Amino acid sequence: MPNHKNAFDVLRVLFALFVFISHSYFLTGRDNEPVNVLSKGQTSLADIGVMGFFSLSGYLITSSFDRSSNAFRFIYNRVLRIFPGFWVCLIVTAFVIAPLMHYVNNGNLTAFNYWGNGGALSYIYNNALLRINQWGVSNVTAQSIYKGSLNGSLWSLYPEMQCYLLTLITGLFMLFNKNKTAFLLLLIFVYAVYVVNIYDTSQRFGPAILTLSNARKLYTAYLCGAAMYVFGDKILIDGKGQFFILLFALLLLRNGGFLIAAPALIAILAIKGFSNFRLSLKYDISYGLYIYAFPIQQLVFTCWGKALGFAGACLVALLLSCLAGLLSFVLIEKPFLRLKKIGLAPVQKS
Repeated sequence: MPNHKNAFDVLRVLFALFVFISHSYFLTGRDNEPVNVLSKGQTSLADIGVMGFFSLSGYLITSSFDRSSNAFRFIYNRVLRIFPGFWVCLIVTAFVIAPLMHYVNNGNLTAFNYWGNGGALSYIYNNALLRINQWGVSNVTAQSIYKGSLNGSLWSLYPEMQCYLLTLITGLFMLFNKNKTAFLLLLIFVYAVYVVNIYDTSQRFGPAILTLSNARKLYTAYLCGAAMYVFGDKILIDGKGQFFILLFALLLLRNGGFLIAAPALIAILAIKGFSNFRLSLKYDISYGLYIYAFPIQQLVFTCWGKALGFAGACLVALLLSCLAGLLSFVLIEKPFLRLKKIGLAPVQKS
């Protein structure tokens, strides 16, 4: 693992903030999200942030597999990284945030559904394996501008875990070292499926897992990040090169075609760009910030948005989300990460 790992922790927080900002506009019904306006509807800050997460994961998780003593150790580490924080988030969302929203909106908890179908307990049970099957709790978003989900950010964790399994399979077939050509062909194929299906969805091309999924861009971004690790010694892009790539990305963002190149451009700019920094982050709040921000924003915007105004509600939601991220890391994620010490494998944080 490169010694600029802490810089990537900072980058993950930055990507989480991208998602937070974009969702602030989305959850309040505003259509003037800055990147969406700049790109003329091509993309949003949330899209860039999530693709950034996946490209960085592709780089770090491929490295993690390369250093794992065996497949079981790799899976064990991935489960410890994702599930404890996710499960606690489900519990907090179902039994703290949802009842609080219900109480503020109705003045009591008598009609809140704790145990029945569509209630708090079923929210945890139905979503416990990462695939989100129940989007709300006891209809608490009925008075929200966006009613479709209490925590819309969690959907991306399932394709994230799918990417981990892809890393495991490709790693076992040694596509990261002895069969790099096969890995390159895999990347080209997935990228081609992604590009062909961007604009014309009437004639889908490729396997069902890609063509029927709304995570194609995330899979592609993940593989682009993995490629930055696999072919890192051959991708020689200095600061000047990164600057011109950034200009090219901005031109595409403004004039069209950004989505076609986005997975590769984001991976290059994120991984190569932040490799030049030596930053320190004591508490990695990125995961907690990402998974808690959406329900906290729903709570703040729905219950106190009018009183606080847009800017005030955003600030309060951001502070609460950062606090939730900090508590998640200190109380849940970090203690479980220590369990990686069990056995012979070294501790891996990413």
